[in-house]
Formats: sequence, structure tokens, C-alpha cells
Amino acid sequence: MSEDRLFLRVARVAGYSFLGKAGAKLLGVGHYVLLFFLVLKADLYGQYSFILAYVGIFAGLAEGGVAGILVREMARAESAADKGRTLASALLLLGLQGVLFWLLAVAVLFAVPTFRELPELPWVLFFSATILLAPYSACEGIFRALLDMRVPVWANLLRYGVFLLGLLPGGPFNSLPRVVMGWWGCMVVSMAVVAWLGFGRVSPVWGGVWGGCMGLFRESAPLFLTRLSTVLYYRIDQVMLRLFFPEQSEHLAWYVSAVKLTEAFNMLPAVLMEGIYPALAGLWKESRRAFEEAARRVWRLFVALAGIVALGIVWGAPLLLRFKVLEELRPAWGPLVLLGCAEAAVFLNLFLFQVLIAAGFQRPLVGVTGAMVFGNVAMNALFFTVLLPGVGHVGAAAATLLTECLGVVLQISLMRCHLPQILIPRALLPLGLLAALALLLAAIRWDQGSVEWVAPTLILAGWVGVSLGLLHGEHPNLRALTRRTPAE
Repeated sequence: MSEDRLFLRVARVAGYSFLGKAGAKLLGVGHYVLLFFLVLKADLYGQYSFILAYVGIFAGLAEGGVAGILVREMARAESAADKGRTLASALLLLGLQGVLFWLLAVAVLFAVPTFRELPELPWVLFFSATILLAPYSACEGIFRALLDMRVPVWANLLRYGVFLLGLLPGGPFNSLPRVVMGWWGCMVVSMAVVAWLGFGRVSPVWGGVWGGCMGLFRESAPLFLTRLSTVLYYRIDQVMLRLFFPEQSEHLAWYVSAVKLTEAFNMLPAVLMEGIYPALAGLWKESRRAFEEAARRVWRLFVALAGIVALGIVWGAPLLLRFKVLEELRPAWGPLVLLGCAEAAVFLNLFLFQVLIAAGFQRPLVGVTGAMVFGNVAMNALFFTVLLPGVGHVGAAAATLLTECLGVVLQISLMRCHLPQILIPRALLPLGLLAALALLLAAIRWDQGSVEWVAPTLILAGWVGVSLGLLHGEHPNLRALTRRTPAE
């Protein structure tokens, strides 16, 4: 495939990914507004958030990192038969993992006394059937490997759009049970569409599938442990909030509100890496030097974007919550500022994680994500019981910020060990500002005073200035990244 054509395909993947993620985030904001302010209110929205968080942990574990290896192997496969065998192996492995983790999720629900007493328990059990749909990630992986994301994007947007219509005044999704059943139904239909069309592009080849399944399991095992840590990290704080504050589900609602508003910005690095990751994986196979040069340029871009986005959130959060219509959200002010600052570290962690996987260094990431999970659980418990016992939603956000910073430090250590030519010393200058920011915010008591707003704003402004200086003259673009990617 020619350089120009490959560049256009990568750009098209990034464009469709952006469309899908932007549309889903926009519709998701609509879901949140209708659910929080009209349909469920803070108390029931906290219960709904717990349902999604708890099931999301086991659904994420059922996927187990298999999809990432599937995309890599299908991108490298030389024939349709090889692609089909890889797909069949992934489907079998994911199906087995789905059943295993569904059983585990149900067992934990009945084993923990606090879970058995929650009013939303029946709907947690109902929604847990989502875990059995783990093979869907392999169907979506077909389109990722083929650099064609049109079907998954439009199916996902259809799912979000139909659910939004059902939440409107007069719609059928007007209570917690109906909201849970409605979202589950929309998910199943959209997944079925993607699976049907995906099998039309790549048909599973079941001959010798058990051997391929075991091989895929061995390849994905390190990523499974990483996935375990990652899923627990992103969900466990919400589950812990519900457990530590069982009579105050609004704490979880306020924290999830801040998470949703800040996570909307995560689509920017995710979209960039959606097109860059497959190209990096192929580039590493051909030329390590070209891989390092491309990754170094993208790193500087990510550092600049991280500072700009975090600064925008921290500066805009207090202004947003001054509107009277958002009065019910004012308790989420502290988490908004904390999670806004954490976005800087989120951007960097995503880049470092994907680059290490593309280069085949997924095994050391197990220790990194394991340390992040342990640190997150420990810091959440510390904030909930000692440092900020009366404001669990603020404590959860502070723990998230410190844990993201820990992840950046650990992954940079891995990069300096395995890929030292990417993160040259000059490119690490903004990280000193990140450390100062984390320590400052962890020491603030969060009474909505001026210090909580002005200090991080000034530090992030310095970050942006330094990172833009590092970026000047680099002119990173996808054409440079794909210049030496192997022809298909």
C-alpha cells in the first residue's frame, strides 16, 4: 500500500473515531443531564452509577486484554485464513472468560453483606448479564485491525441516540428499573449489529481453534493482569464510595458527575491513539529507529495537549457551577478541579501505555497497573476514613489525582529503561510541574476558597508554556508516523 493511501486510511480511522467518541460523549452528557436532573435525581443516580461501576469491573476483566492482542495479530496476519483463525480463537477465549467472570460477579454480590442490603441489588444482578457479552470486543477488533471504524461508530451512536430518546419526558425510561433495562437492551442490539457485519468482513476459521486459543491466552496473559489492574483502578473508587457511604449515595452521584464532565476530554488522546497505535505496532516491526522518532514527536504533542486541557477544566469549573440551574452540582466543585488536574496525567499515561504495548513491552506494565490499583485503594481508604471523612466524593478525586501521577512516574521509568531515546531529558521538564501540582492539591482542605482555583491555574499555565516551547519546530503529523510502516 502506498504511503499516501496508508496515511489517508489512518486519518480516516482517527476521523471516524473522533466522530464516534465525540458523538457518544455529547449524547452521554444528555443521558447524564436527564438522569441526574429529571429522571433519577442524585440519590437514585448514585445507585445507577454503582450498577454500572460494579458490572463494569467484571465485564472489563472478561475482555482481559484479548482485544489488543487480537488487533495486533490480525494487523500482522498475511492471509484471510490466518485472520479467521485468530478471530475464532479470540471468540472462544472471550466466551469462556465471560462465563467465568459472570459467575464470580454473582458470587461476590451474595458473599458481601453490604451488597446484599443495597436496594439496587436486583438490578445489579440483571445488568450483570452484560458480562456474558465479552466476545463482542473481538467483533469490534475486526474493524480496528482493518482500519475501518464506520460500523462500530455508527452502531454505538445509534445505541446512545435511542437511549437518549427513551429518557426524554414522556419516554419509557422513567424509573431506575426501566433505565437499567433500557440501556441493556440498547447495548445488546448495537453489539449484535457490529458482530453480524464484522463476520461478513472476516469469517472465523474454527480449525485448530483450541491451540490458537491457548496461544492467544499466553500472549494476552500479561495484558489480562494489566487489564485487571486498570479496570479495578477506574471502577473500584466508585464501588468503595458506595460501600463507605451506603446511606449517602449522592456522594457517588457528585463524584461520578465530575468524572463524566472531565472524562469527556479523554476522547482527544483516545482518538489520536486509535489511528496511531496500529501504525506504531507495524513500524516497530520494521524499524526501531523510525518508531522512536515518531513516538518522540507524539509524546511532545501529548504533553502540550495535556496541559491545555487540564488548564481549561480547572479554569472553567468554578465558572460553570455559578449558574443557578447547576446548583445541585455545586458539591462536585472540588472533584471537578482535582480531576481536571488529573487529566494532565491521564493524557501522559495513555500515551506511555500504548507505546509500550506497541513495542511489545506489555509484561512490565503488570507491575505498574498493580501498583496503581494498590495505591488507589489505599489512598481512597485513607481519604474516606482519616483525611476527608465527611466528603467522600472529594477524597475519591484526590486519590485519583495522586494515583495518576504515580502511574506517570512508573511508566516513565519503564520507558527510560526499554526505550530511552523517546523521552529525552528535555522532554521531561513539565513533569516537575505535575509533581508540584499533585502535592499542592493533596494538601488543600477544599472549602472552595481562592487557593483551590488560582494555584493550580498558575501551575498549569506554566506547564502549557513549557510544553509548547518543547513542541515548537517538531511539526508532528500522521504522515511522519506512517512513513516507514510496512506495506499491507
